[in-house]
Amino acid sequence: MPTLTRLAGASLLFAAAIMAPEAASACTTATTNTNLGSFSSYTIASTPQQGSGLAGLQCDILLAALTTHYIGLRVEASTFRLTGPTGQTIPYTASLTSGGTPLAVGNVLDLSSLSLVSLLSGTNNSVPIYFRTSTAAGLRAGTYTGFIDLRWYYSVCSLGVAVCLAYSSSPGFVRPLLGPATVWGTGVPVRVNVQLTVQNDCIITAPNVAFGSAPLAGAFNPVTRTILIRCSAGAAYTVGLNDGNNAVGGVRRMRSGTNYLRYELYKTATSADRWGAVGAARRSSASADTNAGIYDSTTTQGYTYRAAILPGQITPPAGSYSDTIRIDVAF
Repeated sequence: MPTLTRLAGASLLFAAAIMAPEAASACTTATTNTNLGSFSSYTIASTPQQGSGLAGLQCDILLAALTTHYIGLRVEASTFRLTGPTGQTIPYTASLTSGGTPLAVGNVLDLSSLSLVSLLSGTNNSVPIYFRTSTAAGLRAGTYTGFIDLRWYYSVCSLGVAVCLAYSSSPGFVRPLLGPATVWGTGVPVRVNVQLTVQNDCIITAPNVAFGSAPLAGAFNPVTRTILIRCSAGAAYTVGLNDGNNAVGGVRRMRSGTNYLRYELYKTATSADRWGAVGAARRSSASADTNAGIYDSTTTQGYTYRAAILPGQITPPAGSYSDTIRIDVAF
């Protein structure tokens, strides 16, 4: 008797649906932050600084190219000054192109005629903004901040392949049938925050020391010299001298080949206190020999010291002996 085999099967249903495309947001706005960097107070006083960031508007330039786009900008508010912790300020300008016309409060700019590629040339198709500071002297160290409040108006294609089917527009914007926009609406406000850091710095003048020549180590006369230091406003500091390149056992030495001549540096013209780089061996700006305690970025402090060849050492072979001392200033 034949065996009957039942074949059980299952059917698969394939289905597909073509969905109508949804309009995307072709333009977005957001608060932005620009850090212009960190610079010496003397650099800020002598050289304008430049930097760039984002102006708070980003658009899809591929869809925008399908039809006429409208983009406008109004500067709502700004002091165009970066303000520091003590109220000192650094003036600056802002523009939409490098070296371009500075933005001003109340200005309404119709940017619709500009190439989208050039207008949205910042990161991820954003509008860039460029900053340039003016020189400002006598600044104290700290972070200086400012802002620009902008209002963006726009109407840009947000849906389409060959032709535009929908638009992304700022509130109240009415697209004209022909010609330039006449109803810009209320737009979208954004804030552009700007900051720059001012660092303490010093200008140091340190003349070389020459002992001259002598037949014996004990025949050299001491030499006095003055180090001049001018530092940023409001910056008290200390000054240290390292041990040079050839010190041994905490004693400075000049070198000629493999031979050495011991010497020392003392804090004043008459003091027996060694001027060093650590702790109490340093000198305080409050005890400078001239203009002690004046920190206005323009007044120079003077530190007179004595350099002497140490007595009691064996005279080394004849030669030209030298060493290099590093001066450091700590705030």
